[in-house]
Amino acid sequence: GFLDVGANLFIGNLDPADVDEKLLYDTFSAFGTIIKPPKIMRDDMTNQSKGFGFVAFDAFEASDLATECMHNQYLCNRQITVQYAFKKVSTTGESNDMVAEGGRGPAGEAGRQGGR
Repeated sequence: GFLDVGANLFIGNLDPADVDEKLLYDTFSAFGTIIKPPKIMRDDMTNQSKGFGFVAFDAFEASDLATECMHNQYLCNRQITVQYAFKKVSTTGESNDMVAEGGRGPAGEAGRQGGR
């Protein structure tokens, strides 16, 4: 799925009425090669856009440029957000490590207090 792709951008605050996959493609293909059709998350029942989606590039140069140029820019009268998609996902080992360390901290302190 999308998680395998490094240069994958999360595009947020999209206008549900005016922004579709084609507009995302037309907008972001200016920055580099898009390797799969942009995906806008939609309601299963109504097919209404949820206002965010994903664009995957073939290279980090393209995704970096798109992030720099498009983050907080207006697309159909709304300021969109552009960021790396994998930062939103907590299934990577790194995120789990951080959670585990945070979980150990308070327990360790409590243990030391008990020792006093």
